Amino acid sequence: MTEFIPSPTEKRDGVIRNHVLDLLANLNARIRQLEHAAGIPTDLADEFTNTMELIARGESHVRRLNEALIEAGVSHGEEIGG
Repeated sequence: MTEFIPSPTEKRDGVIRNHVLDLLANLNARIRQLEHAAGIPTDLADEFTNTMELIARGESHVRRLNEALIEAGVSHGEEIGG
């Protein structure tokens, strides 16, 4: 099995991917506070929250799939069943 060594770009993309959802959730919470304080309807914020929940569930699913592939011994870039 060949070890996968990510390039600097892949490392950067991984760091961004790992933190962007948390950053967006924090921004959403802050904007909700401002909307509430200003008496602005939160319809769009509610839609955004629902979308973020869908994205988070999708990311969790992909993470579980990747973990299962690693446990099964599938290497990065290797074809399954090939």
